[in-house]
Amino acid sequence: MRKQHAINPGRSLLLCCCILLLPAFVRAHESAGRESILIISSYNPDTRRMSSFITEFEQRIVASGVPCDIYVETLECKGIADAPQWISQIDNLISRYEGRSLRAIVLLGQEAWASFVSLGRIPDGVLCFSCFASENGVMLPAPSDSLQTWKPRAVDYQAMGDSLNRVGGMLNRYDIRRNIELIRSLYPQVENIALVTDNTYGGISLQALVREEWENYPDLNLVLVDSREGEETAFRTFATLPPRSAVMLGTWRVGSDGEYFMQRSLNDLVQNNPRVPVFSVTGTGIGDMAIGGYVPEYENGAEIIAGQIRKYYDTDSIEDAHFHTSKSLYLFDSRKLKEWKIAEYALPKGSVIEDTMAAKLSKYSHYIELLVLGILLLVLLLFFVTWLLLRMRRLKLTLEEREGQLVVAREKAEESDMLKSAFLANMSHEIRTPLNAIVGFSSLMQSEELSQEERAEYCAIVVNNSEMLLTLLNDILDISSLECGKIKFNYASEDIVQICQHVMMTTAHTRQEGVEGRFECPVGSFMLTTDAHRLSQILINLLTNAGKFTFEGSITLGVEIDEERGEVLFSVADTGPGIPLDKQEMVFNRFEKLDGNKKKGTGLGLAICRQIAMIVGGRIWVDPGYTAGARFVFAHPIGIDSGGENREGGGFLPSEQRKPLFVNDDGRLVPEGK
Repeated sequence: MRKQHAINPGRSLLLCCCILLLPAFVRAHESAGRESILIISSYNPDTRRMSSFITEFEQRIVASGVPCDIYVETLECKGIADAPQWISQIDNLISRYEGRSLRAIVLLGQEAWASFVSLGRIPDGVLCFSCFASENGVMLPAPSDSLQTWKPRAVDYQAMGDSLNRVGGMLNRYDIRRNIELIRSLYPQVENIALVTDNTYGGISLQALVREEWENYPDLNLVLVDSREGEETAFRTFATLPPRSAVMLGTWRVGSDGEYFMQRSLNDLVQNNPRVPVFSVTGTGIGDMAIGGYVPEYENGAEIIAGQIRKYYDTDSIEDAHFHTSKSLYLFDSRKLKEWKIAEYALPKGSVIEDTMAAKLSKYSHYIELLVLGILLLVLLLFFVTWLLLRMRRLKLTLEEREGQLVVAREKAEESDMLKSAFLANMSHEIRTPLNAIVGFSSLMQSEELSQEERAEYCAIVVNNSEMLLTLLNDILDISSLECGKIKFNYASEDIVQICQHVMMTTAHTRQEGVEGRFECPVGSFMLTTDAHRLSQILINLLTNAGKFTFEGSITLGVEIDEERGEVLFSVADTGPGIPLDKQEMVFNRFEKLDGNKKKGTGLGLAICRQIAMIVGGRIWVDPGYTAGARFVFAHPIGIDSGGENREGGGFLPSEQRKPLFVNDDGRLVPEGK
């Protein structure tokens, strides 16, 4: 029988912990064989200058195959009052990293380098390098009770190299003598030179270097513009500089309170006394307010320091660690030279003259390109948004217009529907009346009891109503065709005098007994481009209507030719009861009959006349100034183009021959008195 063993929970837990900690032991073993390089930055290592050095240094160390880890720490230095803390921080950092096989220390910035030198402790077997530090300096710490008046002596770090041992790197040299000689060569009458420095280690150490150098120039007065005395005092000192003065710019970053100045603070300081020429010892202000100066060519010492560390690893010898000093040059701003009227031949030999504005543009060209691209994108976006807004506005206006059109169309449709209903109702009524008469009297005519006279009377009524019905149907067809545009007008050059005479004879039977028919025309013949049939239809309707309502007097057809307005006026005047002013427009409506009008007719004749008049481009109306009865006027345009002449032959008769014509009992037109 096989025996089963129980698993111990404690052993399982121990096994799991060992598995989890194994990678950490492996990493610890791997790192145990690697050494450390400590970088201590005076300022934020993310600043452009510090970040550029650290990146290049790491790349060169990795490329050279040096087996080490690189660590970066920062002191966050500002005012000189914090100097004791810098020294303490340097000591703590070195102690912390000594346990990580510290092989080299790189100190970036003057504050870190000065704190390290003032500490006076270099670990055994560790190389120390400086970068972004100056050849001159002062020993720390500063006395806390007299910071504003502290004037330490300058220290030459280059000369201290032998005593320090195992140190090297890059040092910048500030040549005060050459800057003084430059100022005196351009301004021989100068008596006062002001030095502008701030509440930083760099400012105090530079001031110490200048004071030491000034012992060689007893004929010059040194004026210190120091931010440690307060910004207001510094501004006042600068503003009250006497004539025959010049300025050397050093550093201007931190005020007496340990806080950074605003970006334009130095420019505001110089503008306080714009008549004083300004030069620069450190390169500060060149390209803005300084004319120029003898300044260091600042270098990124990453390649030099990485090379010395590589050699140290290869040879295990510290003898090759040494300082490299930066070169210097005369650098001038071309704009300031022109502003101060300094000729180029007056400058020292080998001077470099820069168009600092172009240099700045070149330096920041990438950012400028991005800015221009951003502006272009914003402009395109603005155009796009503007186009969208205009399109939305256009669409809104279109929608409003379409909405208005729909409202008008709906109103027209409703009106058309009402007119159609009214038209059908009127038409039904008008058709029913003659039909009832036809059906009724036709039935009566079937009776055998009717006399011959009664049968003849009923037959005449049936015939009369049949004619009325036929006329109604013809009128309905005419007005429907006219409104639909299905009737084609045949325009031709016609003699309107002949048409009028023919119409007068055609309608002679419609006049009441004793009513005269008269025709008045100023010409014997006049050719007009028109549709003769439709013109005759208008005149016949007007004359027929006049015949219905005129029981005595006369009915006159008149023709007038208005050359100025390009019209021929046809008028039909009667001596009947007339039409009230408020009814004169209503008579042109379909199926419209005035109150009390019992005359036979469809009520469509005048509506057809107006429709025809509109189609030919004319007008028709009731003359409101005529009081002897009713007078209808039809204006026919002369200028209708039919491809031929509008007027041919004929002419105006002399005034003495313009006599009215009458229609005699035989229906013929004769002059008056015949």
